[in-house]
Amino acid sequence: MENGFADRPVVVLGFGAAAVSAICSLRECGYDGPLTVVTNAGPEPYSPVLTSYYAGGRIGKEQCFPWKDVDFSDLIDDLLFQQTPVSVDFAAHEVELVDGRRVGYSKLLVATGAHPVAPGFPELGAYRPHALRTMEDADRLYEALVRKPHARVLVSGTSMVGLKVVEACLDRKADVTMLGRSPHILRVSAHPVVAERFEQLLEERGVTFRLSQAVERVEDESDASSYVVRFSNGDEEEFDEVVLAQGVKPNLEFMDSGSVEMGDGLVVDSFMRTSVPDVFAAGDVAQALDLSSGKKRVIGLWQNAVQQGRCAGAAIAAELAGRVPMRRYPGSIPSNTIYVQDVLFASAGSVAESEGRIIETITSPQSTSVFAYERKGSKDQLVGFNVLAVVSPDFKNESLVDDIGTYRRAILNSYL
Repeated sequence: MENGFADRPVVVLGFGAAAVSAICSLRECGYDGPLTVVTNAGPEPYSPVLTSYYAGGRIGKEQCFPWKDVDFSDLIDDLLFQQTPVSVDFAAHEVELVDGRRVGYSKLLVATGAHPVAPGFPELGAYRPHALRTMEDADRLYEALVRKPHARVLVSGTSMVGLKVVEACLDRKADVTMLGRSPHILRVSAHPVVAERFEQLLEERGVTFRLSQAVERVEDESDASSYVVRFSNGDEEEFDEVVLAQGVKPNLEFMDSGSVEMGDGLVVDSFMRTSVPDVFAAGDVAQALDLSSGKKRVIGLWQNAVQQGRCAGAAIAAELAGRVPMRRYPGSIPSNTIYVQDVLFASAGSVAESEGRIIETITSPQSTSVFAYERKGSKDQLVGFNVLAVVSPDFKNESLVDDIGTYRRAILNSYL
């Protein structure tokens, strides 16, 4: 390395899926130098994807920590937990932490994840509404649902995270209402035909919907054990708990947007390098290639974080060894799967109606599927799908699982 910082450690900011994958990749690719990890969480990495199952009682808390078999003491030289970066000095190759110390780096990987946001939701005074992102969030929701069986819960947001909260509430026998400004749930990933049937199936399972609505005001009841919510249509309703699931924002407040290329996240190349030398990004903070649109954007999915982390780790190891990085991040397509009770929804790519697209809808008593095709070369190729199906509680429909995997591979091949 010719930048004068070769004797410093590689520093990883974050300790989630992207960070862990990068750490393992670094070591697997031959990097044996010092490695420092800075995380605002505890000393054990956990999976936010699993927290809803814990809150709903499907799994124990220990199962939210999927890397228990990894001995991080063999991989990491210095683990600084319960620490938050407040700034990065790119010229000096240093990260300033909230306690005032400065950590120098040879290469820096930013994998700090994201935090929930709730644009337009009114202030709630002393009450702190629930979210579902961190283990602390999951603990709070778990305790609330256990403390008051059949609680009345308002879930604000109709995204995948909102549906995972709904699933947890149904598992705890809560009375759950889902609120959204859009006319249907899953506005981005679900075709309206599929979304409407999904809503009908969830209503049959006890979910109340308030769509094309917003919250105007929330007031504490006199005993502060419940909250009166006034909606934009004038209705008022009382709830025991409020959960915000309206979206997330990358944890990048410590980055100087004037010194590094940023949009919704840190813009990266195919090796996860940012516009600043020796600084990489992966996971929910990385604005990487979306194959379905041809544009760079943040796609906050577990598998993307894992793949991006591995590519970043391999590239950092190669550069520190004086080699040209070889492992590229090829880009991704939006892809989701969720079960709510016995209802399965899976999607990939885009099923949005547009000129030149062929939209095929297949409906049966047990399922609704939508497929989007575009002309590429001499044939129509699959570019998006939705599958909605009612499955048995001990879901073992290997044929349906295989079909979904086949559709996803076909979409990916359409763009690669």
